[in-house]
Amino acid sequence: MSDLLDRIRGALIGLRMPRALEALDHTLSRLERGELTAIEAIAGLLGEEYATRETRRIDVALRTAKLMPIKTLESFDFSFQPSLDRHRIAALAQLDFIRRAEVVHFLGPPDTTS
Repeated sequence: MSDLLDRIRGALIGLRMPRALEALDHTLSRLERGELTAIEAIAGLLGEEYATRETRRIDVALRTAKLMPIKTLESFDFSFQPSLDRHRIAALAQLDFIRRAEVVHFLGPPDTTS
């Protein structure tokens, strides 16, 4: 059995599948406990590798495009714009107004979007 696992690990290394290699032992233990079928284990390993590669591909594409870094509310400096009510912005970010079918109006001087 260990010879077979060594061959699988060698194949994953040769195929440059590091995330599947990392997940292999955990997947095998779940398989042994009967939590997964063989086809689910294979799908899980391939899915892990694919997700990792997609994330890496998107990161490289964003860096190559030299786009501005992604901005989030968590990283916003509310001290820079003290007139903004942090709690009101956080409440709007929950999007409850959509469920209630309410309209939200943002008022401000022209060219406040840049």
